[in-house]
Amino acid sequence: MKRYSKTRVTLKDVAEQCQYSVNTISRAMRNDEKLPQSTRTYIQQLAAQMGYVPNSNASALRSGSTKTISIIVNDLRNPHFSSMLDQMERKLREAGYNTMILCTHLDLSLGEQMIHVSISHCVDGILYFPYHSDRECIEYMKRCGVPFVLIDRWINGVMADTARTDDELGGYIAGQHLLQQGHTHFVYIAGSLANSSQIDRQTGFFRALSEKHIPQEQIQIIPWDDAEAAGQSQQMCSLFLPTKATAVLCFNDTLAYHLMNELNLKHIRVPEDISILSFDYIRRAFPYMPPLSSISTTFSSVAEVAVQLLLNRIHDTSIPPQIVVLPVQIFDEGTTAPPRTKETIG
Repeated sequence: MKRYSKTRVTLKDVAEQCQYSVNTISRAMRNDEKLPQSTRTYIQQLAAQMGYVPNSNASALRSGSTKTISIIVNDLRNPHFSSMLDQMERKLREAGYNTMILCTHLDLSLGEQMIHVSISHCVDGILYFPYHSDRECIEYMKRCGVPFVLIDRWINGVMADTARTDDELGGYIAGQHLLQQGHTHFVYIAGSLANSSQIDRQTGFFRALSEKHIPQEQIQIIPWDDAEAAGQSQQMCSLFLPTKATAVLCFNDTLAYHLMNELNLKHIRVPEDISILSFDYIRRAFPYMPPLSSISTTFSSVAEVAVQLLLNRIHDTSIPPQIVVLPVQIFDEGTTAPPRTKETIG
């Protein structure tokens, strides 16, 4: 049985095996056309058989580029992010870049650490999903001189390349949609306060309701921490049932699907007994998921725009910061309807 080597195969090892100089081996592995094709083919095949893998760090020292981009994301469990990662990886690969994916797992303190890991690997750029309080992380990337783009969110007082959706408009559209159906009592399941999307979506939603003079006491807000904990134990319904509310707006589709599953187990019908509306429209990427009315971008993808902004920044670091805010629309898949007739449910 062949044993695994304890050390990596080097150019010197290949050179000793085929009786060429290390310089010739190096030129052959770079496919230097000044060498005969037969020589290049022989050396490349032998190197592959021996298990030689080119040292990307050495190549980076010569070229000044690792052709690697780091993506720092908050939560890999959320299908919204996994869909975006897939889109970004594909577009980066088309542009000739490899991808390094790092995750903070919703830990606000890990941002700078993940940035440090990225820079220590000499990445050519960083695609970063920030929290609202990540100003120090942004300043750190600026000091290090690494090109970066902020994705999905903004940071107060920071001017940097950014690709995000118009979340305030999204919240406003959500409020208008539910009001037009006749709803007057609502539950809003909020996102993390560290997320600027939460700030914007709630602001837009409340603006729509205030225009119709809906009193605050007819809007129940469930904080993110409570919803997250309850969702893990399938107790989300207990946070607001029984209720007079006839419509629930969820910060994102992940929360909405947790809620829909619980309501189904309690034989509470959507939308006959209660309407549900949310954000991200992850069913666009995962069509096997149950229908869910959701608000998201219209045509262009935030992921694709973010990659293009980063490629532009890598190509020319002197251009002014580009902030792209994509329009949104409602994708109505039938989980909202006019209010039920009975006063309470649950």
